[in-house]
Amino acid sequence: MNNLFRLILFFCLLSTSSLLSGNAAQPDSTYLIRGRVLGGDTNEPLVNASVSVQQVNVSSVTNQDGYFSIRVPASTKNSQLLIRYLGYENRNIPIITLIDNPNNHITLKPSPIELSEVVVVSGDGKELIKEALQRIPQNYPDNPHMMVAFYRESVKKGSNYISLVETVLDIYKATYSSYSNDQAKIYIGRKATDISPRDTVLLKFQGGISDALMLDIAKNPEIVFGTDASEYQFHIEGLININDKPHYVISFAPHPGIKEILFRGNIYLDAASLAFARMEFNMNVEDRKDAANIFIRRKPSKMRVDVNKAQYVVDFTESDGKWFFNYSSTEVSFRVRWTNRFFGLFATTYTISSEMAITDRYDNNVVKFPRNERIRSTDVIAEKVEHFLDPDFWGEYNVIEPNQEIMDAVKRLSGKLRRRAD
Repeated sequence: MNNLFRLILFFCLLSTSSLLSGNAAQPDSTYLIRGRVLGGDTNEPLVNASVSVQQVNVSSVTNQDGYFSIRVPASTKNSQLLIRYLGYENRNIPIITLIDNPNNHITLKPSPIELSEVVVVSGDGKELIKEALQRIPQNYPDNPHMMVAFYRESVKKGSNYISLVETVLDIYKATYSSYSNDQAKIYIGRKATDISPRDTVLLKFQGGISDALMLDIAKNPEIVFGTDASEYQFHIEGLININDKPHYVISFAPHPGIKEILFRGNIYLDAASLAFARMEFNMNVEDRKDAANIFIRRKPSKMRVDVNKAQYVVDFTESDGKWFFNYSSTEVSFRVRWTNRFFGLFATTYTISSEMAITDRYDNNVVKFPRNERIRSTDVIAEKVEHFLDPDFWGEYNVIEPNQEIMDAVKRLSGKLRRRAD
């Protein structure tokens, strides 16, 4: 099975290092919009809601508390901010009404399905998935394009963040009708660490950017489904509205009796085109002593690692009849303890997370990157980003609004992430 998450664990004593951050003045040609997106029926925050600006490819997503920040061009002052979330009606808000108001609470109305909109089916969803896989070449771009992305990865020990890496990426997105791989290169980056001299475990997260791109299951369906999805059973759970359009919700899980560690979760198919619009899934790692072998590449012999969870999200956006990779996230949690007498009394939970959000997209000047500039699947981004540090840069770029816990460790991030002027 292809790995979607690779770690290197080894034993060492570490010296203390301090948190690093940078904040720059905001450019006058943009407006910073902040807000929080809530469900109108529950008043609960909506996580990973899409936030975008009409007529331009500037976008972001809400964080775990429903907050977002997005810096929009001054030329879009009279445009609309579009908020989208599955199961809720889209909401367009005039940007001019959000400027200079840091406490915007935006509620979305639930969006019931009108049963007359589509032919309602239930039961086995395997044929729908097979048809969706066959339609990938027509539902997704048949020409390569360029993207700008914000990428963040973090390491949490217990409830405390001990490492945070953020980068702005340039991405060459290969056509969906070819076997060419996507390419990414770091444009700029920064990192923060908070490691105590008492820490005895140093984690290196390998291949995070490459794995975030591999989560594009329309481009790489074999990552989850293998060659023919024969190991899985699919069931149509019903319909849900996304972007004011009906989508099939199809659950999937390994067939009973299959012993291999595989995936399970929900697939959201656009009912009209059968395009993959979103997928939320995880690995069946619970109580599996062999699960650590999937993720851990190296560790001390006396270290015991048990995987608690491994979950993934990938999201797409539609434009002019084509669907584009828009967002992906990964979260893996595992428990570490030592088998020798002294250390065996203690166990620590570590959580590794990554997010990639596409914030701009264009189809002119589409070029592959020189080999020596490309991110490789073996790269440790926390080490790679050291060559791209520039604290004065970040004021110009959009990022995903950090969660409250991260904000306690690193100053609030803001700025504009979009295509750079030539």
